Amino acid sequence: MTPTHGSGQRHLVVIPLFDGVQSLTFSGPTDVLAGAGEERFRYDVLTASHDGRPVRASSGLVFVPDTSLADVSRVDTLILPGADGIPQVTPHTIDAIATLAARAGRLASVCTGAFLLAATGRLDGRTAATHWSYAQELTLRHPDVKVDARDTVVRDGPVITAGGVASGIELGLALVEEDMGRESAQRIARHLVTYVSRPGGQAQFAEPQAHQARSPAVRAVQRQVLDHPAGELTVRALAGHVGLSERHLTRLFRAQVGMSVKEYVERARVAFASRLLVETADSPEAIAREAGFGTEATLRLAFRRVLRISPAEYRERFT
Repeated sequence: MTPTHGSGQRHLVVIPLFDGVQSLTFSGPTDVLAGAGEERFRYDVLTASHDGRPVRASSGLVFVPDTSLADVSRVDTLILPGADGIPQVTPHTIDAIATLAARAGRLASVCTGAFLLAATGRLDGRTAATHWSYAQELTLRHPDVKVDARDTVVRDGPVITAGGVASGIELGLALVEEDMGRESAQRIARHLVTYVSRPGGQAQFAEPQAHQARSPAVRAVQRQVLDHPAGELTVRALAGHVGLSERHLTRLFRAQVGMSVKEYVERARVAFASRLLVETADSPEAIAREAGFGTEATLRLAFRRVLRISPAEYRERFT
């Protein structure tokens, strides 16, 4: 979206609310936008439930919206908050959100709010973030969406999506940066004692996903990799372990797990090494050998590729 600087310009942000909404997914960006007001540009935030009635958040807090979805006549930016899980709303609410999305100049979602945005069809053909633990489910439900489970904030044209719950703050800062410039976003981030963009994205917080396959042979390969991360885990060795040709295993594995055997092995080894970094005082060299990387240099490269931070940074942050 082109920055909309102007004298005294007001930008209307609409946030739909619903029962089960996770409050931080809308209060986070709202607090950022509230601190961004300047004489030349200000945000007006409007909350709306389906019928204008109060909603109960997942925490038990009750919120009174400003209006109903049907009574919103204008929207510049639409932000869809998430829930503690996949949002449960009625088809009528989805229709009302879709109507607002068609009017909005910019669309945004936080955490599992991406499911609401995807349900309107506005994410088809675009890349979007959601909470890392729901990325696979979003892909299954909406195969036309390119799901990014690594970054905290993803921009794709007029759509900005954020990964985890607290990423709503970064989403708000991304909106401010887009509208008012980097300096304004940095000023607000300093005041909130946070990052404009969190180093490493959300991949560093993700637990290894099972990606449970249908095929017994593929499941046997997964078990072999997870149980013996330092073992001989080439495609050739694993294919021999389950009695398949390398070519057949390669095709079957990617089709059912969504990544190559090599990628799966690397992620499993990174996950194992991550636990050793946090739970032991072993040296990086020893951890590299125990996790199947062989050398510390290979361990560092794999961490950068998968988690986007170094093993030393991971140990410092999570120990």
